[in-house]
Amino acid sequence: MKKEFKKSELYNSVFLLQPSRPILCTTINEDGTDHISTFSWINPASYKPPRVALALLSKPKKQKSLENIERTGEFGVNVPDMSMIEKMIECSYSTKLGENKFERSGFTRLPSVHIKPPCIEEGIASLECKVLDLIDAGDHTLIIADIVYARYVEEAYSPNLLIKIPNFRPVIHVQNFNLEKSQVHVFLSSDSTETIDVPYPTKKEQQE
Repeated sequence: MKKEFKKSELYNSVFLLQPSRPILCTTINEDGTDHISTFSWINPASYKPPRVALALLSKPKKQKSLENIERTGEFGVNVPDMSMIEKMIECSYSTKLGENKFERSGFTRLPSVHIKPPCIEEGIASLECKVLDLIDAGDHTLIIADIVYARYVEEAYSPNLLIKIPNFRPVIHVQNFNLEKSQVHVFLSSDSTETIDVPYPTKKEQQE
C-alpha cells in the first residue's frame, strides 16, 4: 500500500526523485576569483543542441554560484567519481572571507577553452556552459544552458560513452534521516556498498 502526502507536506515529494548525481560547478566571483560548489539538481535538457538544466536555490537567500552565473552568463560542470569525494565535500560548505575553494579542497584548475571559469583537472568529465535562459521555478532558479565545449577521461567511458566500471566509479547522492532524525547527505558509489555520510550543513554552513 502506498502512502499519500498531505497537501501541506507535498513539497517533500521532490525527494522521491532521489538518488541524484552530484556535480562540481565552477564560476567566477565578482572580484574575478574562481569558485566551486557541489550541486545535485542537474539534468540534460536537450540532445541537439546539447543543453543542461541546473536548479539553484534563489529564495530565501540566493546562492553565490547563482549570483555568479546571473552576472557572467557562464559556468563549468565537472563530473566527479568516488576518488574525489573528500575534496568534493570540502566544496559543499561556505568559505571564510577571502578563502578560495580550489585552495581549500586541493583541486587543480584546468583552463577552460570557451568560458572564463576554470574546470577541474581531476574531474572525469568537464562541460563548459553558457546560459540560454533563467526561469523562476519557485524557491529555485532553473538555468538552461548550452554546452559549448566538453572533454572527458577516455579510459572512463566506452566508445559509445557508456560508463566503464571500475575505471569510473560514479557518485550517487541522497539526503537521508538517521535514527536521531537529523538530516545527512549520503554519498555512495554505484558499484559497491561503500557510503560516506556527511552531516547536513547548519544555516551558517549552507553551501554557496
